[in-house]
Amino acid sequence: TQLFREHLLERALNCVAQPSPSPGSAEGDKEFSDALGYLQLLNSCSDMAGAPACSFSISSSMAATPGTDPVAKWWASLTAVVTHWLRRDEEAAERLYPLVEHLPCALQESEKPLPRAALHSFKAARAILGRGKAESGPASLVMCEKASGYLQDSLATTPADSSIDKAMQLLLCDLLLVARTSLWQQQKLPAPTQASQGPGGGAQASALELRGFQRDLSGLRRLAQNVRPAMRRVFLHEATARLMAGASPARTHH
Repeated sequence: TQLFREHLLERALNCVAQPSPSPGSAEGDKEFSDALGYLQLLNSCSDMAGAPACSFSISSSMAATPGTDPVAKWWASLTAVVTHWLRRDEEAAERLYPLVEHLPCALQESEKPLPRAALHSFKAARAILGRGKAESGPASLVMCEKASGYLQDSLATTPADSSIDKAMQLLLCDLLLVARTSLWQQQKLPAPTQASQGPGGGAQASALELRGFQRDLSGLRRLAQNVRPAMRRVFLHEATARLMAGASPARTHH
């Protein structure tokens, strides 16, 4: 049923939002494996579902009639790609790229910004985290900013009781912050004389990079208030933000 498919997607999103802090740890890997299991089941259910009647949010876009549900399959594929990226399994992520590159018709016709936020977050992250890495630094940053813009629109318009949409927004905020961090690390110049150095020892990010990072971090912080395990991700990205600004990664207490 439609409700069961929504439940599966939300369970998968919650698994990805709550892994242990270190990517290689057994606990974190179990959460990722559980998420992929839910997504595999969702894909099977979607093959026996129906074409969506409308697509205002994630939940209302999942179909209630028999047939196949391309919208549910798209969200499942997108979430699986992000899960593989967070596991650093680029090969598994690449196999799913063709399923995510184009929005299903029902989502293209939607006026809601979340599907576009998801698509552009995928494109930005693929340019930065994917093995091809074909885009230049400035072009990748522009892609991050575009995705972030749609995500901010979605955060501003999502009803407070839409838990599945908020779970997806949390995943996208985290993904964009991971991508922005990777982009900054790629851009860091090796010679200390070529870049301004801070106490953290790394090259400072540009004002545009910092502004975008803080915007996405603010969104993640708001969403994580209701998903306490996700606060670990907030703390990690806050430390990165301090490094990007040329400060020490540790919080200062005076």
